[in-house]
Amino acid sequence: MALNSLFTGLSGIQAHQTRTNVVADNIANINTTGFKARRASFEDQLAQTLKEATGQEGGVSGTNPSQAGTGVRLKSIDTTFTQGSLQNTGRGTDLAIEGDGFFILSDGLNRFYTRDGGFAFDALGQLINPSNGLVVQGNLANNEGSFGATTGLQNLQLDLNQEIPGVATTRVNLSGNIDPGPVSSLDTGTEFATASTIAGGAAPGVITAQQIELNITTPDGITGGIITLPAANYQTTQQYVDGLNAAIAGNDRLAGKVIAQENPAAAGTVEFRTAFGGPSVQLNAVDVGTGTALATLGFGTTGTSSAVATGATELNTLAQVGSALQVGDVLRFSGTRADGTAYNGTFTAAAGSTLQEFTDAVANAFGDDVTGGVDLTGKIQLVDSAGASVSGFTINISLEDDATGSGLVGADSLQTHKISTTIFDSQGRKHVMNITLSESPVANKWAYSLTVDNQIPTAAGSGTVIFDEDGTIRSFTPTEGEGTLLEFNPDGDVQGLRIDFSGLSRPERGINGLTQFSAPSTADVVDQNGRASGRLDNVFIRTDGVIEGRFTNGETLNMARINLANFNNEGGLRRLGGNLFSETENTGNPLIEIAGKTIESVIVAESLELSNVDLAQEFTELITSQRGFQANARIVTTTDQILAETVNLKQ
Repeated sequence: MALNSLFTGLSGIQAHQTRTNVVADNIANINTTGFKARRASFEDQLAQTLKEATGQEGGVSGTNPSQAGTGVRLKSIDTTFTQGSLQNTGRGTDLAIEGDGFFILSDGLNRFYTRDGGFAFDALGQLINPSNGLVVQGNLANNEGSFGATTGLQNLQLDLNQEIPGVATTRVNLSGNIDPGPVSSLDTGTEFATASTIAGGAAPGVITAQQIELNITTPDGITGGIITLPAANYQTTQQYVDGLNAAIAGNDRLAGKVIAQENPAAAGTVEFRTAFGGPSVQLNAVDVGTGTALATLGFGTTGTSSAVATGATELNTLAQVGSALQVGDVLRFSGTRADGTAYNGTFTAAAGSTLQEFTDAVANAFGDDVTGGVDLTGKIQLVDSAGASVSGFTINISLEDDATGSGLVGADSLQTHKISTTIFDSQGRKHVMNITLSESPVANKWAYSLTVDNQIPTAAGSGTVIFDEDGTIRSFTPTEGEGTLLEFNPDGDVQGLRIDFSGLSRPERGINGLTQFSAPSTADVVDQNGRASGRLDNVFIRTDGVIEGRFTNGETLNMARINLANFNNEGGLRRLGGNLFSETENTGNPLIEIAGKTIESVIVAESLELSNVDLAQEFTELITSQRGFQANARIVTTTDQILAETVNLKQ
């Protein structure tokens, strides 16, 4: 008598005991960092065939095979690699992987893999798993903070006392908006007066740097300052004028008050002129120290006396005409009469045009049989046919087309915008760079001037900025010419600074450059590559695994990168204990990945991944395992009773 049920029940007991062991292990590790739950799966054993199947014969149908099972056996114990919850720890070297992949550890000979990111730095600066001393693997950055291939894994060992040297500034880029303010215009409140002017010579060609002190005498006193015309080759009148205006822009006391322009009375020569006038306003010039700039450049020392304008005053001598009107330039005017009705007209400049000719054009457009002129204060005056002054009218005068380089100085002063930034020399010492952008009377044209530590650079310390009509930048040109680097020699035994200074767009570095829109001024330095020396202050780990060092000088530098390993068949990994896995023949070779780039997974700092054990699921598994064990045990006891009854047959 053969009773296979005894062994069948025994196989069930053994299989369910193993399943209970797996469930117990899962429950035991419910709070183990990075633990992945397992499950036990069964399969039936080879069945005993009691009768083979037969085919159909004649009218008799075939029969199915008769088989009795011989029990159950363990098919597999599989690991479930679903994502565990992340817990914030506030500890910078605690890491969790959100997504697929494993951290890579090494003992110097073998690689191990884990989801447990509870790391720390040891005394040597190595990033390790403190429970077993294994070193985290990845790539070390070079001195510039860049990485090579991901296949060459290295121990992540950092110099926690690292210092970075100072780096001299070699480029400074401006970007942002410069508000041009309202369009320059004149109105009924404008007190027209002649400018105080000092005539000079033609473009001087190649010269060394020249310094002139300009002083403006007004009823309130004397104001003035020194301007420095940089050494350059001044071949054209316009280049010469631009150089002088850039030099003026660098002096706060003169910017917006003095303008250089081509002399309208002597083409090819230039003049200094005040941007305002009136009684007792006079511009004077002197050489600085023992210099001979006035003689070299051909300027006089005493300017003409400013006076209140009369009808006979030529327009181009007015302080309000910041850059001389050219023949054909059009002044557009518009306003309202006392009764609120509007009038408007234009005036086309001719050689020697006078203020009276302009007011005649205004009176003609105004109508009502009025005549034009100026009063004793230089304001526009309209007189009716009875000889009485017309009151209650308004007027607004603007330059219609200044493509020829003409310009007005309106009631609103010329705009200036100041920028200050820090640059560094070859030893990492700081130097303060102050930049002034100063609007010219010519639309869309600005001058810039800068100092370093309140000293004028030896080259490219000033220049001209021109914008297109749409507000985008057209050119940013140093006084010495395009391509000239800013040069400055700091005090002390350090290398001189040579800086690519520009406000042009640099798409390769994501810099848009300067703009001129009617919006608040935001222009500032957006790109400066110098730095002071610094000592490592702290490290941070980004989501792509890059360990970023923050230094006391405010700089950041990539120091290393933690790489991840991924497997085609992660279920083939062998558990080694201590939250470690090792690869097997069935995992395939590990794929070395970069978090967030070659793999969608990211590394989350200051967090740990919790176990993915589902306690409710495990208790359910435990109950079904218990019932399975009890049922199979009942098979054994039942078979035992059958055998006992069989033995008792002979009694």
